[in-house]
Amino acid sequence: AGTAAGTAGGGPAPPPPPPLFDAAHRALRPSGRLTIFSDNHRYCCSLARLLGEMRRGAAAAGAAGRCFASVPLEGRSCERVDGIRIFHGSPGAEGGFLVDEQSYFDRFWEHGQHADRFFLLLEKA
Repeated sequence: AGTAAGTAGGGPAPPPPPPLFDAAHRALRPSGRLTIFSDNHRYCCSLARLLGEMRRGAAAAGAAGRCFASVPLEGRSCERVDGIRIFHGSPGAEGGFLVDEQSYFDRFWEHGQHADRFFLLLEKA
């Protein structure tokens, strides 16, 4: 039987982050932000759980890893899943959307009464 690769902290190395988060982490400056905006609440919850797992894996391995922290927004409605905030509504300027533009997708869903929106606001840790 082989041995697992370790880190300076002595624990097993955390699993690599998914390609999206790996690429975003490489591209962002320290404290750079990433906004993920969706109409799919279950998807946002899934991403939040994944981000929480990545953070725990890096902490258990004693490594900083390629992690993201959840950014608080004063006065915005949110829920927490695995330590990551899922905000309700549109991100607006404070969430990185400088112009509130309605896309074809938005109009399509609005006419079907599917207007719920959610977003994660993350910061490179």
